[in-house]
Amino acid sequence: MAKILIIEDRRENIVFIANNVLKPMGHEVITALDGEIGLRKAEEESPDLIITDVKLPKIQGLDILERLRNKGIFTPAIVMTFHGTEETAVRALRLGARDYLIKPFTFEEMQAALDRALQSQPVTPEAYQEKMRAEARISQLEDKIQQLQALLVQKENLIKHIQQQSPNHLDHENVTQIAEQTSQWERDNAKLNRMLAQAKYAFNKVEGRANALEEAMIAQKAQTSKYQKEAKRLANELRNLSEAMRLMSQDMEHQMSRLPVRIREGVNE
Repeated sequence: MAKILIIEDRRENIVFIANNVLKPMGHEVITALDGEIGLRKAEEESPDLIITDVKLPKIQGLDILERLRNKGIFTPAIVMTFHGTEETAVRALRLGARDYLIKPFTFEEMQAALDRALQSQPVTPEAYQEKMRAEARISQLEDKIQQLQALLVQKENLIKHIQQQSPNHLDHENVTQIAEQTSQWERDNAKLNRMLAQAKYAFNKVEGRANALEEAMIAQKAQTSKYQKEAKRLANELRNLSEAMRLMSQDMEHQMSRLPVRIREGVNE
């Protein structure tokens, strides 16, 4: 049977988990009433599993996991909390938690979480670092998409400006202004194409990382699935942005073709 460390500042919760769930299943139980003691026991006693609350005296539960990971200790964990948020859940999973329970939970919920945590394969330092690199790639890809979106807004504004110009009232100053704007649009368009190519390249690498991660971390299917869904979502955004760029380019060409010949010649000079 497994050696399990419970880090919880409420004794009644420790008693419930230990006496009603863990000991009847034959597990050895270690306890700690604050994060500092819990971290020390996690390092010294090498438990097979850690069950920790999020809010603890001295050191918070997720900070315990982070410190252990930074020291190369990848003990699987189950995280408990009264006030669950999406941000907390995401951080817990990123730190390698196998499950995330909202208090109050039932005997069956804890038992199911234990089964999942103890039956899964251990996380290696290499797999954990691979997961961190995949997350960094996804973050970079999101930043590039935001830059692409900003450039698309600039192009939309330029097209609207040209559409509002009346060909009969365009003088030399207007022609010069349109020429400058068109030149700027061409530079932005070239920049947009470069960024799109970079984003697609980054996505392909992220997708490859996610596939490798799925093979190497079967025990963490929930986390891997999250990465794959995020990568697919970003891929869809990239395709949409690429299509929007193509349509805007066509619209720009159409608007330019409608301008009088003398204006087009001035723009091309």
